Formats: sequence, C-alpha cells, structure tokens
Amino acid sequence: MDVIEVRGLRVRFGERDAVRDVSFTVARGEVYALLGRHGAGKTTLLEAAAGLRRPCGGTVRVCGIDPYERRGALRAGTVWRDGGLFPGLTVAEVVDAWRRWTLDPLTAAGALRLAGLSGLEDVPFERLTPGERRLLDVALVLLARSDVLFLDEPTADLGEASGERVWGVLRALSAQGVTVLAATRAPDEARRADRVGILDDGRLVTGGDQTHPKAA
Repeated sequence: MDVIEVRGLRVRFGERDAVRDVSFTVARGEVYALLGRHGAGKTTLLEAAAGLRRPCGGTVRVCGIDPYERRGALRAGTVWRDGGLFPGLTVAEVVDAWRRWTLDPLTAAGALRLAGLSGLEDVPFERLTPGERRLLDVALVLLARSDVLFLDEPTADLGEASGERVWGVLRALSAQGVTVLAATRAPDEARRADRVGILDDGRLVTGGDQTHPKAA
C-alpha cells in the first residue's frame, strides 16, 4: 500500500522551478531517502510532501489526503535539521509541555520508548548529546501518534555513533509500520534507506533501485 504519492510535482520560487515534474511513491513501513547536493530541491520537496508548501503543479497525497489542504486530518510529523531548543527543561518537562498541545497524545513514556530515550526523563536538555536531541524531536512528533515521518537531514552534524542510534530508531519505527521520507546530502546515510531517489536541479533523476540490506 502506497502511503505517500507524489505525481508530476512542481514547486516554483519566483521565476525558478525548485522542484520539476517529480513523481514517486513510498509504501507503508518503507524508508525512502531523497539524496542530493545543497540546492537540489530536497527540502522544498519535503515541505510540499508534508503539506507545508503549496505545489504549483502536480499532486501530493499522503494516506490519500492532500496534505496542504487537510493537514489536520493526517497523523504525520516533521523533524527539521535544526531541531528544537528547550533550555532549562528536563526531557520529561519538554515532553509533558508538548503533550498539553497535542490532541489524543501518546503517553510520555510511550513516546520516549519509541524514540529510544527511556531512562532519560530527568536529564536536562543541555546535557543531552546531539543525537539524543534529535531523538527528542522524533519523540515529540510521535506524541501525536504519527505514522508518517518527514525528516530533513536526520543525522546532519552528528557523529557516527549518534547517527547509528538515530537510524536504529527509524528502522525500528519502520518495522512497526511507520513510513519515513528523509532528505539527505550524504550517500552513506541514503544507503540506510529501503529506496533512494536522487534529486538534481529539482528533478528526480532516479527513483532508486537501491535496497537496504535488511529489507532485501
């Protein structure tokens, strides 16, 4: 079953097409990586797929829904490269604050468990490693019971061990049926996905025949 369907997508900035005639699908529980250099259009495409930017042409459907017109009808979450900053708060305090603004949220313990952060509830945000901070961002979107995740360079600026930990969580989530669309500039990171789409100058030059070894 295809959860994300992008058909003939076009997104325009002024006189320039940032995304041009892009089509691909992502199945339920699949991890799909958008690989491209800086300026290739990855983040713009991710924004359109997540319903945060209106396309100029083509269509985007997530679980059969137009995410721009009916974003509130979706259980989807977006994690950006810069992430959130929560100085002066513990992990538990951040999650509890987020839960108060979330309709029908998961329990704090459940979200932290899914994100691999159990046992860190009392740790101040400032003492988290960069990888743990990225996973906290994942925990916050999981509070809304998100079964589709959009991530912009999920391991950017992280060391190898932290990157492995983040991807371990993403692979565990995909095994539970969560669909993941991740944008990255790093070929090594893209190879962790089930399939890879390579973007160049706004065009998808290959939909990606590469398959993650665990999914083969």
